[in-house]
Amino acid sequence: MTLLQLLASLTPVISVMLFLVLLRMPASRAMPISMVVTGLAAVFIWQMDTTILAASVVEGLLSALTPLTIIFGAVFLLNTLKYSGAMDTIRAGFTNISGDARVQVVIICWLFGSFIEGSAGFGTPAAIGAPLLVLLGVPPIAAAVVALIADSTSVSFGAIGLPVLFGMEQGLMQGGVSMASEQIAQHGGNFADYAQFIALHMITIDLITGTLIPLVLVAVLTGFFGRNKSFKEGLAIWKFALFAGFAFTVPAWLINYFAGPEFPSVIGALVGMALVIPVAKKGYLLPKTPWNDFAENDNQEKAVVETKAQFSQFAAWTPYIIMAALLVLSRTVAPLKTWLTSFNISWTGLLGTELKAGFATLYAPGAFFVLVCLIGFVLFKMKSSAIKQSITVSCKSMLPTIISLGASVPMVKIFLNSGSNEAGLQSMPVALADLLANSMGAVWAWIAPIVGIFGAFLSGSATFSNMMFSGLQYSVADNIGMNHALALALQGIGANAGNMMCVMNVVAAATVVGMAGRESEIIRKTMPVALGYAMVAGTIAALWGGL
Repeated sequence: MTLLQLLASLTPVISVMLFLVLLRMPASRAMPISMVVTGLAAVFIWQMDTTILAASVVEGLLSALTPLTIIFGAVFLLNTLKYSGAMDTIRAGFTNISGDARVQVVIICWLFGSFIEGSAGFGTPAAIGAPLLVLLGVPPIAAAVVALIADSTSVSFGAIGLPVLFGMEQGLMQGGVSMASEQIAQHGGNFADYAQFIALHMITIDLITGTLIPLVLVAVLTGFFGRNKSFKEGLAIWKFALFAGFAFTVPAWLINYFAGPEFPSVIGALVGMALVIPVAKKGYLLPKTPWNDFAENDNQEKAVVETKAQFSQFAAWTPYIIMAALLVLSRTVAPLKTWLTSFNISWTGLLGTELKAGFATLYAPGAFFVLVCLIGFVLFKMKSSAIKQSITVSCKSMLPTIISLGASVPMVKIFLNSGSNEAGLQSMPVALADLLANSMGAVWAWIAPIVGIFGAFLSGSATFSNMMFSGLQYSVADNIGMNHALALALQGIGANAGNMMCVMNVVAAATVVGMAGRESEIIRKTMPVALGYAMVAGTIAALWGGL
């Protein structure tokens, strides 16, 4: 690979960093420019087939329908609760647990968010958790940042274990045969058993890295967004934060050890909430004075929610309860899952190529969001004017997101499908990963999670990152004599970390808190945390070695 080709393969990363992060353009401008630049580099330098490129754009546009419906659904639910008055009750309920914003962040983003991640994935936790925080008085940018950071450790077991059970299994397939067939044979003879072994390595590392995430959340909250910009104010609740960390990671470790990677996030989060909420209510492990001292910028939503609660806590939470139940049932009850997925739309042979795309019309969380909103109209006896306002505000807020995702997903598809070229090159991501593997094998414990971050940052999915790079991680482990499961675990942990800063999740989080156009601010806060998360995991793996 020549220097020019190397630069071409880095075009998506360079352009996103330049336009979105450094020049601070809104994603609705930065992503279309990045897509065009990536397309030009793919055609003129990588010599990508133009028909495949055009089909990749179409594939990306169609694939963007699923995340767009999820984002719209999350915004719609938020506005339904806001304009019905139900969110006032929810806000009062959280205040009764604790008036401390640090505690609210831990419970909503770390624990409740992990439950949603375990049930649904798709970036849904940040789309639900961030607006909840805003309506509790947390500044919108702060809410988006901490919600994204929190949606990390639980991603290993998100969407009922999909990143490991499906992403890694597909990533290890080569010519219809698994590269890990020997390892699979040693662990029960089927991939699910080997996936459980890989996931055990992941959650064991996360007994340290994951457990620290609540502490990171509160430090980021006070250090970047508090009036005094003091990390010390966040670290003041270190006992509570660590307790909340272990309250999730220890049950998750046990569930994976005994039952596999489908439900550690779901059950770990439920156990965590059962342990942490009573402790928070009693004020145990907490300073006597609650903290809620944000810089005077803009509690933009505070005035909206300072009204008398109209509903019981149960009634106000009913849409979320129904949403959680639908997510779990749709993923675990086989007949229901089969019925829902039978409505999926599939497009094959795009522009005469082998590319295809699909849209999960009823199975994706977006449909569930809309359903619970309709239930909310009836449950909360909303007036027609309030219904109209919730729909209108939700639709208007989507335009920048449609533009952003309508460009970023096609850009990713161009990047991934670039293996069809006249230069005889591998696809851009594989060529880059191979270059890293060949030059940095000696420090692979630290590079492996970076590869995972790279995949998730561009594709917007930990599952897809694992599909792209599990085979590479396995091959590198073979070459350097590293424990295969440990290398794959680092890939998964890196993919989780990438979830904090991937463009699609950031755009979604910014949209639901009304901050579309300020994505660069969010990425600048989440990126160091993602890299730190990966480096700590790599250090633990290096010390662990081949054990």
